[in-house]
Amino acid sequence: MKLIRVELLKHIEGYSKKRVAMMKMKILKDNLWLKPICIEKNHYLVLDGQHRLEAAKELELAYIPCELFDYDDVEVWSLRPNHEVNRRLVIEKTLRGDIYPYKTAKHRFPVEIKACNLPLDCLK
Repeated sequence: MKLIRVELLKHIEGYSKKRVAMMKMKILKDNLWLKPICIEKNHYLVLDGQHRLEAAKELELAYIPCELFDYDDVEVWSLRPNHEVNRRLVIEKTLRGDIYPYKTAKHRFPVEIKACNLPLDCLK
């Protein structure tokens, strides 16, 4: 796990504002960051954790705990039959600013993502 600056991270798909609000309230209630987000290590693409990233932005955190992955080691598929999703397309679209709609890309990671339980003060 590594602490990465929030402004370096890039969404690959949209998110739900309602879910971001719920996530933000939970983080504030616990005063802890419980789970790292999963990112592609070369371009800092958020593979899992779109809502947590937005909650971190709203909480004005400087850093987020992240698990970094080589995209070749991560399985990816589409949750929507009308959207083609593969590693190359995810990277190309994201770098162009053309992210997928909410709940389009799904990832399976080669390791279990362990809790981190970091106090929010460590992330400011």
